[in-house]
Amino acid sequence: MGKRELKTAFLLALRSLQRGSRSSAILTVLIIAMCFTNMIFLPSLLNGIGQSITKQIVDYEVSDVLVDPKTGNQYVGDLDTTLDLINGMPGVERATPHFSKGATLMYHKRVLGTTIRAIKPNDEKLVSPLYTKMTAGSYLGNDDVGEIILAKPVAGDATIKEEDEFQPSLGGVRVGDSITIEYGNGYTRDYRVKGIYYTGWWEADAAAYVTWTDMEKVEGKTLDYADFITVKAKPGYSPKFVKNELLQYGVADRVQTSTDVLDKNMGKILKSYAILNMVSLFVSIVITTVVLFIVITIKTINSRKQIGVLKAIGVDREVIMHAYGFQVILLSLMGIALGVILTLLLNVYMEYNPVVTVDWSASLYITTMDLVMNSVILFAVSIVAGYVPAYQVSREDIQSGMRA
Repeated sequence: MGKRELKTAFLLALRSLQRGSRSSAILTVLIIAMCFTNMIFLPSLLNGIGQSITKQIVDYEVSDVLVDPKTGNQYVGDLDTTLDLINGMPGVERATPHFSKGATLMYHKRVLGTTIRAIKPNDEKLVSPLYTKMTAGSYLGNDDVGEIILAKPVAGDATIKEEDEFQPSLGGVRVGDSITIEYGNGYTRDYRVKGIYYTGWWEADAAAYVTWTDMEKVEGKTLDYADFITVKAKPGYSPKFVKNELLQYGVADRVQTSTDVLDKNMGKILKSYAILNMVSLFVSIVITTVVLFIVITIKTINSRKQIGVLKAIGVDREVIMHAYGFQVILLSLMGIALGVILTLLLNVYMEYNPVVTVDWSASLYITTMDLVMNSVILFAVSIVAGYVPAYQVSREDIQSGMRA
């Protein structure tokens, strides 16, 4: 088929869309746009959940590299020397220790068991975004003693009755209030609430933070040991590079990158999300193919009389087939463009209104490649769904078409 015939087919397709039912064309474009949105929404949400969980674990638990006690030890020992060694290595932005202790929090008549985490606030700022998550009050200072920051779920809401709470809380603690904390070793003291934070990550939001200096008073001695150390890599340096540097410089404790930790602890969950992604995409493609095939078949069959007239005046069968195929291509391009716009608007909306659970919060995770791949798939499906009925109808004889 030559260029002239293809040009004729394209002009016929354009004229048919211009003179045809506008409501039918708009509806077809809208259906294609909804098919595109359906194809990308659930996989993107599942990707978003996986990415969100991964980011929150890295941000609030392990950072880029995690230094754990070596096998047989409870703590990372000789802390000051270890921190000096790590912080002096190439590629390390900052290393910060963590120490946790079980405690009972008391406020008015409320009693709540939770974990108190000791941190070095200034170092923690360079490793974790916790300091940016304050919803009230302010973050800790390095020398703060007798002050604490609480997670929003731990502080609670005074307007919610205790029996109606989703999870136990202190019933509405506010910044400036005083709470009593009794540690597992029997040490008890009153703390002023300096700030309230909310990260969206369940483990961080089920705890409270005090300074390293404060925890030393609780322990009654200098804390030259930690549960673990988190290490932030400098921009341009990979976690694997930092890990290798730590091992090369003789850090005796167990060293893992965030990927090592996630593969070990979250690998099965993330693989499950990947399987759900594939199944969801496959089902969406099948549904999209069936829906488009039905819609376009009905549209083409309703045009049989027009096809019969074109044949009667001598228009070639292939020109007619391509004319209806081009109609589908034009409609699919408009539908895909509208689908991309709707998807991006939905993405912006969910950035400000994420899916929130007790354990995590997540929005859509959409890449340029996702948009391109889904557009190509939908375009290919539209062509198949358009050309098959057009080919079938174009093969009918003139009398059958005229009687339609």
